[in-house]
Formats: sequence, structure tokens, C-alpha cells
Amino acid sequence: VVYHVRLPDTYPMHPYEVEAIIGHRLLGRKTGNRRQFLVRWAGYGPADDSWISEYDLRNAPEVKREYL
Repeated sequence: VVYHVRLPDTYPMHPYEVEAIIGHRLLGRKTGNRRQFLVRWAGYGPADDSWISEYDLRNAPEVKREYL
């Protein structure tokens, strides 16, 4: 079982930093044609790359702008 917990923006600790976006994909109509980005986390290797929503990248606008 996996749980995803969304912390409030005001939470004082941000445990992960996006190093780079290395890909993207568009999800289907059932999910509202949303984009997801494949991110590389600072201090982690390719095995730890993960898909995150565009919404979850809202605190990394420079990295997103650089990719696009």
C-alpha cells in the first residue's frame, strides 16, 4: 500500500528539490488532458526519477521554464 500525502504550502520543510525535468507526458481525456513531468531529484540518480503533476511543479517555475 502506498500513501501520498500533500503537505500545505506553508509547511516549513521541503524534503526534495527538483534538479531537472527530463521528460513529459500528456494524460488522457479521463484525467482532463493533464501534463505530467518526469523529474530528476537533486542528490538522487535516475532510478529515483518520478512522474509528478504540473500542479506539483508550481514551486519550481524556473526549472519548468528551462525545460519548456
